[in-house]
Amino acid sequence: MAENKKLSFIATGIRLHMKECFLRFLGLFKRYDYCIAFYSIPEGLKAEKYLKGFKAVSIPLPNEIYKGWGVGILVKEEDKDRLLKHLKENGVSISGLFKRVGTRFEEVR
Repeated sequence: MAENKKLSFIATGIRLHMKECFLRFLGLFKRYDYCIAFYSIPEGLKAEKYLKGFKAVSIPLPNEIYKGWGVGILVKEEDKDRLLKHLKENGVSISGLFKRVGTRFEEVR
């Protein structure tokens, strides 16, 4: 059972990194204005379930947000408030909101 969880975790990481590479290669990554961070990888993966209907996509957390493993949700300005509300209503806890400033993300306080 533990081996299945480990394989699933690795596959999820590969999926997220491939998605990020695809977005960067096509120049779409910079079209997202905010990144939502979560307290844990499972919480970030839970958030993925609620992205339908939003201009948002899951990725690994950018290094300037957290130099470790994590899941982030990129979201466009026009969907940010609505998505944050939707996540809260569905019991998803976020650890931070980060705004794109040039090529980096900075925490919104």
